[in-house]
Amino acid sequence: MKARKGKRSELFWPTIVKKWLNIKQKVYDFSEDEADTETESEDDDTSSDTSFKGYKMRQRHRRGKSETLRAQYINTKELRVTIGTWNVAGILPCNDDLDIEGWVCSEEPADIYIIGFQEVVPLNAGNVLGAEDNKPISKWESIIRRTLNKSFEPENKPKSYSAPHSPVRTNFANEINKEENNFPLRKIYGNDLQTILDWPELSFDTIHHVDSNPKLRRVLSSSARIGLNLIDSVSLYGYGMKRSHQSSGNLSLFWREQQHEMVPQVFDSLVGVSDEENDAFSELTNNKEVKLHPKYVRIVSKQMVGIYVSVWVQRNLRRHIHHLKVSPVGVGLMGYMGNKGSISVSMSVFQSRMCFVCSHLASGQKDGAEHRRNSDVHEILQRTRFASVFDTDQPHTIPSHDQIFWFGDLNYRINMSDAEIRKLVALKKWDELMNSDQLSNELYKGHVFEGWKEGLINFPPTYKYEFNSDKYAGEDTQEGGKKRSPAWCDRILWLGKGIKQLKYQCAENKLSDHRPVSSIFLVDVEVLDHHKLQRALNFASAVVHPEIFFEDGDLSLIYMPRRD
Repeated sequence: MKARKGKRSELFWPTIVKKWLNIKQKVYDFSEDEADTETESEDDDTSSDTSFKGYKMRQRHRRGKSETLRAQYINTKELRVTIGTWNVAGILPCNDDLDIEGWVCSEEPADIYIIGFQEVVPLNAGNVLGAEDNKPISKWESIIRRTLNKSFEPENKPKSYSAPHSPVRTNFANEINKEENNFPLRKIYGNDLQTILDWPELSFDTIHHVDSNPKLRRVLSSSARIGLNLIDSVSLYGYGMKRSHQSSGNLSLFWREQQHEMVPQVFDSLVGVSDEENDAFSELTNNKEVKLHPKYVRIVSKQMVGIYVSVWVQRNLRRHIHHLKVSPVGVGLMGYMGNKGSISVSMSVFQSRMCFVCSHLASGQKDGAEHRRNSDVHEILQRTRFASVFDTDQPHTIPSHDQIFWFGDLNYRINMSDAEIRKLVALKKWDELMNSDQLSNELYKGHVFEGWKEGLINFPPTYKYEFNSDKYAGEDTQEGGKKRSPAWCDRILWLGKGIKQLKYQCAENKLSDHRPVSSIFLVDVEVLDHHKLQRALNFASAVVHPEIFFEDGDLSLIYMPRRD
């Protein structure tokens, strides 16, 4: 018993001391899902050639040197980003089947989800001054994981196809639905099955040759005898064909829809394989431990007292996200405790640098309380740091990112009498209420969030409700305690180019006295075009070594610059 107590105090006291002395936490101090290193290493083989890899290792993608030159090698890709924020008032769901699909908009699958909570634990003295209570985190993560991956569970209903009946396809379809099992056999003649089914992650214009394996060449040859070709089947749905530079919008939704059609086509093309090759497929499809990987993985999980941020991405997008860092800032009790403050997440997505700030600002409805909230924002902007001054390639502060999203319980209220607010809420006069909204007015005057944007609010005030009710607290004049007027406390703002908001809404979850808010964005991210850069490198090499262009003394092929 003494040993256990000693071990507990050893872990407990450093945490308390760090809180009390405001010791800065490390930017890598967060948890994430274990990376699927096997898949990532296999997928890395499909990138550009060795010489180009070497060039990338030697040359940094530096910004600000020459935007004109840099633009010649950059394409843009649209990613769908969903952001959700919810003050749960310290209440933990009784079980894991809480329905949050409407909040996270899982019916419109995104590439990246950023989920932020406030008051994930009650803001009492024990939680603010004592050790962090992280027991609720595992439950919320379980709910999020189940919700995001639920959309990608295989359908139980068998589909009917016009192609001849294939025992290989039938066995595979039956086994793929058994998601409670494992997936020990991942490759089919050198091809990663999961890579074929997942969201594409190869660079633009990359052609993936799948016929390098001799056994696979025999399969293709035999398949061609019956008029089916595996290459054509796969290319028909975009895998292995040249990719367009124009984005399709929601990449994840497109690939999810195509998977149901692509799988039977791929495996039907193998009807004419030899006995030896068919045995190998039978070994895969008859195996009782077949499981597809979850579509979404958690890359960041970070808590500071009641503020909690969880970031989830499509599994095959994970390898394109780098430089993940977090920076918590407390601005609450004594000016630095974590009952109020922010957790900021910095990341590079392809070549774009994004920042997500989840915050809980000062509360209060008294006159002038908005100035305290403005002060909290300025304090967070000033004290948030992701890198040292010596790390010149990475953003140091929140404003130094390309695209920034700020969300949370910002606590701004409406400067009107309680009776007037409730009257306009009943009439759904959102425009009139927004004319007196503190955040809108402070933003317009340039007192806070200068240059930032917020979408049109077309939903009821998100605070303060009675628990498990559609009624706002205080409607019953017999009630005691503090009277809180309805207000849009929960907000989502953004700053940067290439951001288009598709949806801004609140959900009907009644767990707490706040309604959860979410927003869907299309975000343009920069993608380095390997082929354009490789052509430029080849041309530069030709200028330096022109002899590579002539053969047998033929000088006609030498590129000669025009002289005016």
